[in-house]
Amino acid sequence: MGVESMRATPEQLDLTPSPRLLEVLGDLPYKPWQCLAELIDNAFDDFLTNPDPHGDRQPTVRVTLPKPSTADLDAEVCVADGGRGMSADRLQNALKAGYSANARYGNLGLFGMGFNIATARLGHLTEVRTTRAGDAEWLVAEIDFQAMRSSNDFKVPLRREPKDDVLLHGTEIVVRRLKPEIRDSLRRSNTASVIREKLGNVYSYLLRSEAPIPEMPDSSLAGRGFQLYVNNRRVKPRLPCVWSAHRSVDYRGAPIQAIQTVERDLPDAYACMACGHWHRLETDNCVECQSEDLELRSRKIRGWLGIQRYLDVSDFGIDFLRNGRKILVADKSLFTWENIDTDESFVEYPIELPANQGRIVGEVHLDHVPVFYQKTDFDRTSRDWNDAVIVIRGDAPLQPEKARKREYSENSTPLALLFKGFRRNDPGPKCLIPGNGEKATHEQARKWGEDFRKGLPDYLTDQIWYQAVLDHQAIKDDVRNPGDQASQQNSATHELSKKTGLDDPPAPDQESDRATATAVTIPPQSRSTRGETDEERYARYRAESRMLLRGDFTLSSIGKRNVSIYETTETLQATDGLRVPCVIYTPRGPKIEIYVNGTHEVFREYGREPRDFAIAELADHLRTVSNTKERITVLAAEVIRQLPDQRITDAALRERAEAILSRIRELLSPLSAAHPKDLWAKLPQEGKLLAEREAASLQSKLDWRAATESGEFASYLDGASIAELVRARPDLLLDGGVFTSTYSSWSDEATRERQASRVARLLDTVAEFIASKSVKGRLELSSTRLTLEMLDDELRQAE
Repeated sequence: MGVESMRATPEQLDLTPSPRLLEVLGDLPYKPWQCLAELIDNAFDDFLTNPDPHGDRQPTVRVTLPKPSTADLDAEVCVADGGRGMSADRLQNALKAGYSANARYGNLGLFGMGFNIATARLGHLTEVRTTRAGDAEWLVAEIDFQAMRSSNDFKVPLRREPKDDVLLHGTEIVVRRLKPEIRDSLRRSNTASVIREKLGNVYSYLLRSEAPIPEMPDSSLAGRGFQLYVNNRRVKPRLPCVWSAHRSVDYRGAPIQAIQTVERDLPDAYACMACGHWHRLETDNCVECQSEDLELRSRKIRGWLGIQRYLDVSDFGIDFLRNGRKILVADKSLFTWENIDTDESFVEYPIELPANQGRIVGEVHLDHVPVFYQKTDFDRTSRDWNDAVIVIRGDAPLQPEKARKREYSENSTPLALLFKGFRRNDPGPKCLIPGNGEKATHEQARKWGEDFRKGLPDYLTDQIWYQAVLDHQAIKDDVRNPGDQASQQNSATHELSKKTGLDDPPAPDQESDRATATAVTIPPQSRSTRGETDEERYARYRAESRMLLRGDFTLSSIGKRNVSIYETTETLQATDGLRVPCVIYTPRGPKIEIYVNGTHEVFREYGREPRDFAIAELADHLRTVSNTKERITVLAAEVIRQLPDQRITDAALRERAEAILSRIRELLSPLSAAHPKDLWAKLPQEGKLLAEREAASLQSKLDWRAATESGEFASYLDGASIAELVRARPDLLLDGGVFTSTYSSWSDEATRERQASRVARLLDTVAEFIASKSVKGRLELSSTRLTLEMLDDELRQAE
């Protein structure tokens, strides 16, 4: 061989890594929820880029974690999805360390290491099963990190298993031989709920339905409707508890809305699909990695900033998202002004009393900004991040005076506008802070926020908070200017007052929409000088009421009206003193409140439906204000058609029945865990078999014997079986255990038996309805609806 030939074939070094690499990856500081999120990301990527072409199922991921009773050797973690599944080639690439079929932008799973890091962190043995629609078999690969290290080989066997349904598709990842510290952490009794809460926050946008937040001005920012379950319980998205977009405060004579939209189209740029580097100018090769795989991609900053309905020490700040997943949660860095030239910096928000409590929140999507491999932060040194900061908060201080002193023009970015309008925390409409006439009621506002998080219907909108804002101002105004102002209203309002049974017309600025508000406290000396005001009257009605219905109704002649219907125990009177079953109240703006006296004889003795009377009253009101000659029955029918949740079709009632039974099982679970043997023994044999079949269909890998011993069987009981438990152990299930009907306080045995039998009969009726497939008539469906309402009213509120 000549000299030239030797130069053409230089020596090489073999840099193939040791299989030990995969074990080392498992030592990286990933928390259990982060490991799960890495695997969930891959499934959500599939949903985002390749939705179900037939649209016949919702994108769903199910996570199964070990229970407290799970034995060490049986402990495993499973993440299963209903995505497209993978071919053998794609499966090989998905499992290969460092490989990623995902483009650097447009996907959650970015680095090709997430799967390896997550599974190696959780345990020593990982099994991946995947199949596509049309495939006749499952592809199954098993990765044993310890065995690979012993053999010093990265190769793993691939086997094929037949499947029963050729249309089935999806991927299942099971991690076994869990690391002891991971296993012990996951088996703690509260771990599953903590992980559900964390994932519900991180994936809030992807888990939200398309329009769950009426406060948001743009429904395109609402969500994607994905479903995620942890141990068969659905992960609920953490929704922002913000003031409605139409709320505003006055700043120097101009309104500042409580929700500010953030939207900025950036110039298109060339993104490297290999390393992710952006190129502002066209080029043939990436300047970072020399890849030729460059694509011209659009870049956009979008989202919103808003004002939370309560103050908190830590629960505020801006969430920054990438492809729907939160990378930064409640970030407060943009509340600090920094001058990169002089290194001067200072915190600008919050700075008002109460100290260190804020309420500015937001969600901003930065799909084009690079993130670090752990997905815990964006690359804040990148130009893309700095561009986003300028769009959201600008380069000038938020405080106008400090901006002027440093020779900046006044800041008008979305964050600066919210800061100007809402930096102060004074009670009343000026700052949108609830109060009691003397001071701000921050603690009460936070408690209402907790009720919002629980999903209680009366707290989903901002009406309760806003009424407290108005109440505060009304009390202050009433103390300063006592007296009856009814004489100042015009004759048209007087006629409406007379017609609806209101003693006094509503004040111009009144607006109310809450079912559980406490009565307004008026100083005794002021109350004694005049009669009861509208404000006091309706606060009294609401204090003794329950919400029957709430919704938006639209007529072409008058537009949208927001209507709340309450059933109250208070006596309702018209202006002539006659007792009436229903009155209507119309605050300023598109708000309507209707109150129905549920104790009126027309409901108590004649069995009429309070909701129907309220709809008739609403139709009559709409006919008046729209100045139409349309028949009231036609308008009432139009209102009813806009209430899809009030339908009594067979399908709608079945969905509601299943939802109620699901809540009952959730309330029953702690009792079954505390008394597993006793409650299992009380079940009839048929109920035990039905529960076992239901469990097998939902969770094929469940240890049923362990479930009967731990009490987990309660999650699979049907209505009839729960009815038998009510009859057998009313001392456990009544008195607020699951149902609110009392039992132990009664001394008469026959009365006790009636209490238990009444609840059990409701459950039996619901179980019969679900089991029956026969066509049902209107009366039977109406009867079922009433049964469901009675059963729903019996349930204890979940903690």
